Amino acid sequence: MSCNVTKDLKKDELLISKITIKYDNPKDIRNEKKFKAALNEVVEPQPNTGFFKLRLKIYQWGEKSKKKKGLKKWLQKNFGEAPALYDQQTQSRNRLRMRRLLKDNGFFRSDIEVDSLHKGKKIEMTYNVLTNGQYKINQIFMPSDTTAIGRLIIRNQAKSLLKEGAFYSELALTNERVRINEIAAQEGYLEFSENYIYYFIDTLKGKFVTDIYMQVKPPAVGEKHRQYKIGKTIIHSNYNLSNPELAQKKDTVQIKSDMIILESKHLVEHQVLDRMILQNEGDVVSQNRQNASVSHLLDLGIFKFVNLKYERVTDSLQPIVNRNFYLTPNFNQNVSANLELNNRTGQFYGITASSSYQHKNIFKKAVSLNTSISGGLETQVGSGLSFINTITLNVEAGLSAPRFILPFKVKPNSGLFVPNTTLAIGNDFQRRVSLFSINSTNLKLGYEWRETSEKLHQLFPVSINRVNLLSTTTNFDTLLLENPRLENSFRDLFIGGLDYTYIFTNQSADIKKDYWFFRGNLRTSGNLIHLAAKTFDFTKNADGKYEVISLPYAQFTSLEADVRFYKKINNNTLANRFSPAVGFSYGNSDVLPYIEQFFVGGANSIRSFRLRGIGPGGFVRENAPRDGFERQFIDQTGDVKLEMSSEYRFDLLGFFKGAFFVDAGNVWLLNNETQATQKFGFDTFWKEIAVGAGIGLRIDIEYIVLRLDIATPLRKPFFDEGFRWTFDRFDFGSSTWRSENLIFNLAVGYPF
Repeated sequence: MSCNVTKDLKKDELLISKITIKYDNPKDIRNEKKFKAALNEVVEPQPNTGFFKLRLKIYQWGEKSKKKKGLKKWLQKNFGEAPALYDQQTQSRNRLRMRRLLKDNGFFRSDIEVDSLHKGKKIEMTYNVLTNGQYKINQIFMPSDTTAIGRLIIRNQAKSLLKEGAFYSELALTNERVRINEIAAQEGYLEFSENYIYYFIDTLKGKFVTDIYMQVKPPAVGEKHRQYKIGKTIIHSNYNLSNPELAQKKDTVQIKSDMIILESKHLVEHQVLDRMILQNEGDVVSQNRQNASVSHLLDLGIFKFVNLKYERVTDSLQPIVNRNFYLTPNFNQNVSANLELNNRTGQFYGITASSSYQHKNIFKKAVSLNTSISGGLETQVGSGLSFINTITLNVEAGLSAPRFILPFKVKPNSGLFVPNTTLAIGNDFQRRVSLFSINSTNLKLGYEWRETSEKLHQLFPVSINRVNLLSTTTNFDTLLLENPRLENSFRDLFIGGLDYTYIFTNQSADIKKDYWFFRGNLRTSGNLIHLAAKTFDFTKNADGKYEVISLPYAQFTSLEADVRFYKKINNNTLANRFSPAVGFSYGNSDVLPYIEQFFVGGANSIRSFRLRGIGPGGFVRENAPRDGFERQFIDQTGDVKLEMSSEYRFDLLGFFKGAFFVDAGNVWLLNNETQATQKFGFDTFWKEIAVGAGIGLRIDIEYIVLRLDIATPLRKPFFDEGFRWTFDRFDFGSSTWRSENLIFNLAVGYPF
C-alpha cells in the first residue's frame, strides 16, 4: 500500500483534505462552537480520517484488485473508507443545506460563501457564514380559547418550549407541536396530530425580533376536534398474527360489564389480564395509560405480540371507542444448556456445564418458574497441586409473580412497567481440594419494580444465607490459626437481613450522547434477630455469641456504590468509574463474613493486580508465595473498598477496538489494632492507593465482546518501603520482572 493517498487518483479528481467554517461576525452567533459543529455535520463528504489515513489506503488497495471477491475486496468492504472527492454539485447542495440550517435557527437573511484552495491533488474547503444576526422571539400569540383544544393548549402554556426573549428555532417549533400533540393524546383527542398546528412568523416588528402566531386547524370546515371516551374492552387472547381469519371456535367470556374475552384456548387467568389493562368504561382515553396497558401485557412474557386497535362506536351520539387487544401467544417453556471454558487471573482454567428450565405461565397466572443447575471443575497451571483443585455445584429455583404480593392492599399499578414479586432458593457447594469444602444455602423473598425507564428498584426484605464449613485441610487449619480474622470469617454462620439495590441510567438510543450509570446497594444482617435475642434472652455459644437455628448469626451493615460516566468524544468514548464500599460488623459479629468482604484486582477491577492481589492497606508479603497452596489462596480482603478507573476506548479497524486505561484503589480493614498499616484512616488512606495502567484490544462483535487487557503496576507497596512509584524499577528486558509486573487479563465483555 502506497504512503501517498493521492497517487491513485484520476487526472480530474481532487481529495478534500480539510474543511473550515468561518463567521464574518462571530459575536452575532450564539454558542458559536456548537453551531459550527452543527454546520459541519451537514457538509458532505467529510475528509478521510484515521491513523495515517489507513482506512483510505486499504480502500485504494482493494480498488486495484480486478476480482469481485477475495481478501482485498473483503478488507476494502469491512475496513476501507472511500476517498472524500471534490464534486461541484455536492458543494452546491452543501451550501443549500447550510443556508437552511441558518434559517431554521433564526438567521433569516444569511448566506454561505464557498472558497477552495488547491494544493496539488488536494483541496481545502472554506465555508464563510455571512450573517447580520440571529432573531429572537418578541411575542407568542396562542390559539383562540373558543374551542376545547385551544383551551387545552392555553392551560398547558406554562410548560411551552417557546419562550419570549429566546432565539428563534425551527426545532423548538417542531418540538412544541410534538408536545401539544402528546398533551392532546392524554386528553382523549385520538384523531388529533401535530399537523393540525401551524405558525405565522412576523419579522416586521423590528430589528432581529419576530412574533409567533400559533393556530390550530379544524379537522374539517365547521367541525371540532373530538375528545373520545372508552367504551367496551375486547381481549382476543389467542390471536394468530399470520392468519387473523383462522377459523377457530372461540368462547366469549364476560368477566365484567365492560370487558369481554374471546378465546379458543384458556391460556391465562382472566383476572391477570384485567389487572394489566388500565382505565375503564367512561374514562377519557389517555394514550399514556393505553401504552402502559400494552407494556404490562408484554411484560408478562407469555405474549409474543400485543396490538391495540380502537373501534369507534358509530351508533352513539358521543365520541366513544371500544378497545380491542390482540394478544399473540408466545412459547411459555424454555430449556437451555451451556458449556463454558473460562479462565481467571492466577492461571486458573476451568470448565462449567449448566442447564436451565423456564416456565413463564405456571398455574396459568403468568407466574414464572426458573430453575437451573450447574457444575464446574477448575485447575491451576503450575500450582504443584492435584490436577483438579476446585469443584463447584450450584442449584437454583425461583418463582416470580407479576404484581406486588403484600400482607396489605395496595392500589393497582398505573405505571408503564409491571412490578414483580420473587421467591428464590438456591444451594452452592464448593470444594477446594487443598483447602476446604463449604456449602451455602440461600433464600430470598422480595420485589423488583421500575419507577421510570431510568430507575430500577430491587428490595429483598428477606435475604437468608446459611453457610456451613464442611471440612478443612491441615494446611488450611494452620493458616486459620495464624490469622484470627480469617478464622472468624470462615465459620458456620447464619446470615439473615435485608438487601436493597437502586439502579439509575440515562443511557439513550443515541449512541453519541453522554450518559451516567449509578448502582447503589445496601445489605444488612442480624439486626432484627439481635433485637429479639436481647429481648427474649437467646442462649449463647461457647464464644459468647447468640445463636439462631443452632448457628451464630452475622450482624453487619454494608454499603456499596458504583458510579460511571461515559463521555463521547467524536466516535470514541471516555469511560470513568468510581466505586466506594464499606461494611460494618458489630453486635454478634467481630468481622464481616468472608463472602461479604471486599477485594480488588482482576479482569474487571484494578487490572494491574491479580484477583485479591492488593491490600488491605499497605500489607505486602515478605516473600512471594512459594508453593501451590499459598498461590491458590490469598487473604487480601477488607471492610472498606475504594476503586477508580478511567478508560479511553477508540476504534481501530472494523470490529477491532482499542483502549488505554488507568485503574486505582485498595481495600482496608476497620477493626485491626495489631496491624496499623492495614487499617483505614482518613489521614492515611490517600497514601495507600495502588495505581496501574495498561492497553487493551477488544473484538466487539454485535452480541459479544472479547477483551484482552495488558497492565502493569505504576504504584504499589513494597516490603519495608511502603507505597512507591515504580517507574524507576521498570525492566522490560528481565523475564522475572515481566512475569511479576505484566498482567494479562482475558475476559468477555467490557470491564464496566
